[in-house]
Amino acid sequence: MTYVNTVFTDGPLEVQVLEFASYISKLKGEPEDAGPFIKETNALLKENKLEQVFQTFVAATSILLDAPEKEFEAIYNLLIAILKSASPETYPALINNSIKALVHDEHDKAIQKLKVLQNLYNTLEYSSPLRYDVFVAILDIATKNDEIETILPQLPRLDTWVKEWSISTEQVRELYLTVSNKLKEAGEIKRSHDFLLKYLATYTSSDDLSVAKSAASRAVIEAIQLPEILSFEDLLELDTIQALKNEEVFELLKVFLSGNLKEYKQFVDTNPGAVEKLGLSNEDNTRKIRLLTLASLASEHVASEITYQTIAKALEIEEDEVEMWTIDVIRAHLIEAKVNQVRKTILVNRSTYRTFTMNQWQQLSDKLDGWKQSLADILQVIANAKLIAQHSNVNANVASSSAVVVIEGTGGQEEES
Repeated sequence: MTYVNTVFTDGPLEVQVLEFASYISKLKGEPEDAGPFIKETNALLKENKLEQVFQTFVAATSILLDAPEKEFEAIYNLLIAILKSASPETYPALINNSIKALVHDEHDKAIQKLKVLQNLYNTLEYSSPLRYDVFVAILDIATKNDEIETILPQLPRLDTWVKEWSISTEQVRELYLTVSNKLKEAGEIKRSHDFLLKYLATYTSSDDLSVAKSAASRAVIEAIQLPEILSFEDLLELDTIQALKNEEVFELLKVFLSGNLKEYKQFVDTNPGAVEKLGLSNEDNTRKIRLLTLASLASEHVASEITYQTIAKALEIEEDEVEMWTIDVIRAHLIEAKVNQVRKTILVNRSTYRTFTMNQWQQLSDKLDGWKQSLADILQVIANAKLIAQHSNVNANVASSSAVVVIEGTGGQEEES
């Protein structure tokens, strides 16, 4: 069934209502201008029962999926324009019901649905809580139809939007967790993990943390799995993560936070099968903990050298593998160092601390005191040099003055030489 050159025009509400009713009637295959749907609409209009008209239209929304693609966006926009006239009390329910009917079959007319939902989103006030519902629908359709790229550029603005929408904490949590799950389905693992952390951060120690236990465990596992995550301190500070204490996943997190290869192997021996049960790879874990072990070793030798032998022992590798691991740690931006193949040493210029505890603060304080004393010594040397230079200038001036000699000539005249 096709309709050609259908035009939807602006006009008074009654004109728009009759135009929409006529289109729905056509989609239903009813007689033109005489079908039951049009008759019902006209009867409700005569009785001034607009709210019932709106409900009737929303109930018929699903049939819009039968509209030709080139008309789909226009007819749905017309519906949005009509529903704007509903009372503030019924408008939210009408919009939500129209969304549900529209996205019932997520795989039909995905591009057209995304367009009309984006139009709907833009017609709503920036502070409208309904934007939350529309965004969730857009996210759902986009991820199920491999159109996730259409919303990725908007995700950085989500934190601002949830404040503008004035939605509840529970809705914020649901949104962040939904976004995380949808991104994971679409293969956007790192972005998914970031939103999972946003979800976990909405909980405080006064909340029921047990409801987020599964998500917290997932966050730890993903952090260990993702090659680009090499810092775990912020993760450990979350109340939802702290609630995992006494569990194997929490103990493993502490190893990756500040432990070394030896401690990781102790964990594996003490908790047989735990790594596999958590869905992790022992091989990948071992690689990451070696990188972190070398980073910790380097932080103890900043501005000094580490021998190949020391590194090989800490990482439990052969000495001829040391350079490869050093390059990997440098590429991960954990350290800055130079390899001396002749001396078989690594000169560490900079290293990133995995945790910054009181010990690190004390080391930093000691270094600052050392620099302060060095600067004071340099300033004293400069001051002494200035005094020496001033004395030298004075002596030079005195010497120049004494060079004027008076000689009495035979003729009684004075000559200067």
